[in-house]
Amino acid sequence: MWLAARGVRPLAPTGIKAMLKRRGAAAGVANVYAHRWRHNFAHEWHKAGGNTGDLMLILGWSSDDMPRRYAASAAAERAQEFQVQMGIGERV
Repeated sequence: MWLAARGVRPLAPTGIKAMLKRRGAAAGVANVYAHRWRHNFAHEWHKAGGNTGDLMLILGWSSDDMPRRYAASAAAERAQEFQVQMGIGERV
């Protein structure tokens, strides 16, 4: 999936790490690392109403430990947004 500049061989893990860091810096995005996309994907999946079982199938996880770990970083944000949507505090 990740090819070296000449397209001859796949990039080694260190090459992928360096490439992501360079591309992140060029885009003005700090703290770019490969698993950041999994964190963000899991967060956006749940935020859009997706269920954990389907997320596990899409990302190839066999244990619900992984979606819990990846989605936990933004769980509080999702919970607050859902509470606002529900409006329960406004009806009390």
